[in-house]
Amino acid sequence: MTALFHDRLNVALLGFALLGLVSGLVFWLVGQLDYAAIAWTAGVIPVLAALFVEIVRSLWKGEVGLDIVAALSMSAALLFGETLAAAVVALMYSGGTFLESFAQGRARREMSDLLSRVPRGAIVGSQVDHG
Repeated sequence: MTALFHDRLNVALLGFALLGLVSGLVFWLVGQLDYAAIAWTAGVIPVLAALFVEIVRSLWKGEVGLDIVAALSMSAALLFGETLAAAVVALMYSGGTFLESFAQGRARREMSDLLSRVPRGAIVGSQVDHG
């Protein structure tokens, strides 16, 4: 997966999570609890799907991370009907991955800029006339 695609995916997931949480809160405030639960669930599903893909990739590489805890939290919250809690966890997870992606992109740009300033050659064995 290219860095640009990964960055855009993280932005999209954050957008889904934020839109689901906010729209659910609006429905909740106007007394439409069923629609609120649907909105919160709709914001969680894309984040959870992307998280499951990431977990499978990590496990395939032999790595185990804390992403499993986030997936379990969202899944259990949805299973028990706690859609607001699932939406909050989805927003926290997607926000964290967005910030991590942003920091990696910035570090990548800064390193490229720094490496562009490295001298390409050197003068070796120059003679100085002290005469």
